[in-house]
Amino acid sequence: MRILFVLFSVMLSQILFSQVKDLYPTKVDKLSFPEELKKLYEERYVLFKKQVNNQNLTELERKRLDELLNNEKLEEHKMSWWDVSGMGCNWYCCGSIDTVIASSNLKNNGKITYIGSNAGDDNYETAWVEGVDGYGAGESVTFYINSGSVDEIIISNGYVKTPRAYKENSRVKTLKLYFNNKHIANLHLKDEISDQHFKLWKVFGSYAIYNDDERRWGDLDGKIVPRWSFKFEIVDVYEGTKYDDTVISEIYFSGPCH
Repeated sequence: MRILFVLFSVMLSQILFSQVKDLYPTKVDKLSFPEELKKLYEERYVLFKKQVNNQNLTELERKRLDELLNNEKLEEHKMSWWDVSGMGCNWYCCGSIDTVIASSNLKNNGKITYIGSNAGDDNYETAWVEGVDGYGAGESVTFYINSGSVDEIIISNGYVKTPRAYKENSRVKTLKLYFNNKHIANLHLKDEISDQHFKLWKVFGSYAIYNDDERRWGDLDGKIVPRWSFKFEIVDVYEGTKYDDTVISEIYFSGPCH
């Protein structure tokens, strides 16, 4: 009888673990990109780059750079207003994304692209826009990752660069999340210009080191660590006021570094 109880408990835990989970944002960071701050970031970047390149700054330029570096409205670790993670140490210090591929994307508009890799380029100004007729249900973007342990996914939903672009284009309401092509969760997103944090129930992926001699990724003992993936598939959307194109500006990760 005790053996049957143990077997039943093991089977039940396996069933519960294999169930697809419904996840909602555990944290929401609102985003806004005021034009006046954008200009200050650009001015600071130009002066800082000039200083780093050993170009002589005038007395007025040095004074202005000091003012900008001490401006509390400007984030110290960001050189551009559009930077997502900036220069501080974060998941990407030891995480490595191999490539980001979308099932479709909208055609380029001049120099503006809408390709899948825009969703992982650390830039709020760019975006992945699916390219099929309708609202893009079933379209996906996949992150192939060489190294990195992930316990949190952060999504900048919609075209966040301006309120107008956000409203006119469609935003994701629900995403299916796949780990190595296995459906593990549904992510339910809010309809607002923000970074939405989804805390995972365990750590996914693994830390690896690139071996220059053998040109492959491996663990600390030298064993090969295979590339793994997260796929995000559109299920349903918040409809745009002008376009049916569905947009994701950025997807990025957090988790233990080693």
